[in-house]
Amino acid sequence: MRIWASACLLLCLPASASAAGLFSAVHPTLACGDDAILRALSDRTISTQQSPAWRKTLIRQGDCHSVTPDIRWEKIANRNGLPLMRRVPPVPGLPPLYFMTGDIAPIGSIPAAMAEEHPMVRAPVAPPAPAAVDTPTPTGPQHTEADDNPPATPPVIVQQAETPRPTDIFFMTRGFQKLGSLILTLMLVCGTGWIMVLILRACWLMARRRKAVRICLELAQRHSAMLGRWYQNAHDTTAAAPGHTSWATYLDRFTRSTLLPTLTRHGYHALWPSICRTVQGHITTMAASTATKPPAAAITPSTYHQDMNQAEYAAFCSQWIEKAGWDTRPPVATGLGSVIQCNRNNLKMLVHCWMDRKPVHDDVIWQGIKEKTDSKASVGAIVSNAPYTQEALLLGKKHRIFLLHHEDVFKFVSGIEVPDVA
Repeated sequence: MRIWASACLLLCLPASASAAGLFSAVHPTLACGDDAILRALSDRTISTQQSPAWRKTLIRQGDCHSVTPDIRWEKIANRNGLPLMRRVPPVPGLPPLYFMTGDIAPIGSIPAAMAEEHPMVRAPVAPPAPAAVDTPTPTGPQHTEADDNPPATPPVIVQQAETPRPTDIFFMTRGFQKLGSLILTLMLVCGTGWIMVLILRACWLMARRRKAVRICLELAQRHSAMLGRWYQNAHDTTAAAPGHTSWATYLDRFTRSTLLPTLTRHGYHALWPSICRTVQGHITTMAASTATKPPAAAITPSTYHQDMNQAEYAAFCSQWIEKAGWDTRPPVATGLGSVIQCNRNNLKMLVHCWMDRKPVHDDVIWQGIKEKTDSKASVGAIVSNAPYTQEALLLGKKHRIFLLHHEDVFKFVSGIEVPDVA
């Protein structure tokens, strides 16, 4: 019997010990995982000034839960003046919560007045009183112990209320996090925009360079025969040393007289430093390949043939000018075609000969204007086997340069008598 009594006593000890440290809410209340939000919700001066939506937002942000008096809690800490409680037994997904000091009390110490005010609070059941023994009742007035002791007043719990600072709401709504995210987003957008601008500018410059290179190579292709002769003269080992001209000099002459004026008219002259090596390399390769080709068969200058080269075409035109009574000098090859200087009766005329299978463009006209201005000739004319473009005709008319076909050369130079015609 003694063994069974000791076992029962040991079983009862843990239950009584655990019940001594348990708490429960004195009335249905809120418990939150954030102590600052719990204080803001419990302060009536703040709650009355805010909207229900504000209260719902704080409840969601503070991880608040409704707590009833029938739930038991265990105190694990006391932070910032508020008790941090853990549910007993623990419930998965429910973290420790903060309670206001006046909303929690140890189990068994809930005042009767609070139990009557809140019927949901379960007051501890008192043990049944022992049966009264029938004793004779005295007839006179009796003085009892209850008359000496006044009724007990319920305990007063003082709650330490802390007025939240003005920045608490900003911190609770994580305003600084949103502001930082906005600044980071703006920085990323600005950086991405700047990189896109750099990429687009690089693509635009690349397209302009390619177009400028294409214009230069088209001009070089149109003057390939002349460039081939220049390349052959520059690399001719039999040429005399004093009068020998290097290929770099020829290339610079072609650049200044043909390439740069054309690029200037198209608005690409600023790109020449970045494309000069590429263009000159292509021109040198093309001139070298043209110079290695066998020369065409000699053709009588008095007869025009479509396979004439530039020198033969200039000699053909010079022969007709001489037949009209003009004194001519041997044709001189220039950047574009050949130039014939003519004189008669103290009248100086400059004839620019150009042979091509395509219509004559304005670059040839500009070359003729430049040669006439430099030589101070009274009459300037351009002779070609090809037709002229509309821009070339307008440019020749503006600068008083006669644009002729080789079939009209004899008739034109025969009719010139006085300098006033130019």
